[in-house]
Amino acid sequence: MRKFFLGLFISSLFFIINCCNSEKSDKDIKTQFLNEEELTEKYGPKDLTQEQVDSIIKSIKWETNEKTKPTGIKEAKKGGTLKLGSYGYPFTLRFEGENSNTDLNIILASLTNETLLRIDQYTFDYIPGLADKWSTSGDKMTYFFHINEKAKWQDGTSVRSYDVVATWDLLVKDDLKDPFTQDWFKKYERPIALTENTVMIRAKNPEWRLFLAFAVEEFYVMPEKIIGRISPDEYMDEYNNKMMMGSGPYIFDKASPNEYIILKRNQKWWGTDLKINQGLYNFDIVQFIFYTDNTLAAEKFKKGDIDVFFVTTARKWAQEFIPDELEEIKYNQVIKQKIYTKLPEGFVGYHFNLREKPFNDIRVRKAICLLYNREKMMDKLFFGEYKLMDSFFPNSMYENENNPRVRYNPSEAIKLLEEAGYSQKNLNNEGYVVKDGKVFELDLNNYSGDTRIETLLQEELKDVGIKLNIKKVTWATHIKDLDERNFKIIGIGYTSTMFPSPYECFHSKFADKKSTNNIWGFKNKRADEICEEYNLEFNLQKRVKLIKELDSILTNEYISALNWYAGNLRILYWNKFGMPEFVLTGMPFNDHISNTTDYSTVISYWWYDEEADKKLKEAIKKDLPLPAKPSEVRYWEKYR
Repeated sequence: MRKFFLGLFISSLFFIINCCNSEKSDKDIKTQFLNEEELTEKYGPKDLTQEQVDSIIKSIKWETNEKTKPTGIKEAKKGGTLKLGSYGYPFTLRFEGENSNTDLNIILASLTNETLLRIDQYTFDYIPGLADKWSTSGDKMTYFFHINEKAKWQDGTSVRSYDVVATWDLLVKDDLKDPFTQDWFKKYERPIALTENTVMIRAKNPEWRLFLAFAVEEFYVMPEKIIGRISPDEYMDEYNNKMMMGSGPYIFDKASPNEYIILKRNQKWWGTDLKINQGLYNFDIVQFIFYTDNTLAAEKFKKGDIDVFFVTTARKWAQEFIPDELEEIKYNQVIKQKIYTKLPEGFVGYHFNLREKPFNDIRVRKAICLLYNREKMMDKLFFGEYKLMDSFFPNSMYENENNPRVRYNPSEAIKLLEEAGYSQKNLNNEGYVVKDGKVFELDLNNYSGDTRIETLLQEELKDVGIKLNIKKVTWATHIKDLDERNFKIIGIGYTSTMFPSPYECFHSKFADKKSTNNIWGFKNKRADEICEEYNLEFNLQKRVKLIKELDSILTNEYISALNWYAGNLRILYWNKFGMPEFVLTGMPFNDHISNTTDYSTVISYWWYDEEADKKLKEAIKKDLPLPAKPSEVRYWEKYR
């Protein structure tokens, strides 16, 4: 649950590993496999008699969901290759442990591994995953899952309840160097394998989110026969640059750092024939191709080297990807669409390190927010494509409508800076404020290559005597600075969720720990109380009220200079694919979605249409138009 609540939305750049592939398989790991009796001894009930176990199993009131409307298209065809572009190779291919907290890691995990349950994107009800049925006790603190007896690992062996227990055992180990994961899963007692296919989990506290987190959000089940035989250190090392065998629809094939990651469709995936999976996971090959920056990725898309491109800059959308500039759009060979998914937006902006000067002073924080001339940027850079962000929960029912509307106001900013001791009377020969013999100077990383926003901010700050240095860095350096808190101000985006979990970002417990989502070092007694109350509140409307109060605290503490949001996803793709009417999903990806890309939908729901590809090639060859598609897709508005 830690990763997809406000997890960092762009994968990280890894630059020191050697080329890796799947030549060394999981079978090469030196392990001693346990027999059934040994597995029961290690993962089964230790303090229960067989009679007690039988009584528990008999008392379980199982539920399932067979009414779910399949979201895939029955006519979808298997085959073909999907090429996707990205500009940040991940630190690790693991989806657990140190440096695994990125959107791409979660996408890879969801394709190769599975959670116990999933969520219906129309109703938000639970639907089967690895487990075909489930149950919750009357006190809402004990959960039961029955592993589908058809569920198989990619080597053809059965997924069993022992795998669930072994996965929990790994996640709570300190050696994973992942403080939030350890803290979160210690909210549960150690799971118990009651039978080969039935597992029982007992929560230590009656938190509403604990069932959701264990069943859907975070708990990707891993094979006991591997993780139960190696230490966390061995796991971290062995699977840093390759992926473990899973139970999902795709298999890791190979990877080359900073170049590509390739997955192959699992031809023997156990879930292929389930009704809920009809028309899903159709591509034979999914290839992630990595570029040094987004501009290069855009150029590669135009040449057809990648198939899909999410446009994250308004200028490109309004000026570059238009019929007059790209003939392929004019002739519908490339489709250009805005998709309104009606999902909550993540928050993005420049975030302040409250642990040290100058941003331990709220006056300075507020002053920088007032100098962030977003209105000018809307006019000069963004072509009216965005709305200003005034909330840490924008475009959602959790947004507090009474939050301060921070707008450009240099005179008020100067007053606050004067109060904080940064006087306009103390300027050096270059026009920068000096306090205690030091220039008021800030460093700001830039990893994308596009410095338009930073340059405008630099100009506004210079006008009031603040020196802003724009540092060109790699994504790896940026993330390292972030994780090690080596910054005063830093730009980053957080993903959104349907059901926020503010604890990991805003509780003071994580304020002084590295590699957590509380990047600000934010500490507030009432915020801590809200985070804790929220976790215990089962009533949705009361949770909404709590988050709105937290939103007010965060915005009034000025911990970030927030950016803007679009309310839609802008997508370009070569016209050779079949897809559902909705194009992109209306359900956050495992209660998690990046506001810049939704590759998970493309991989899961689209398919390669050989006939369409033939027509596309013919149209390109002869400069012929193809039938148009809608420029906007608002499918989900009727459900939201």
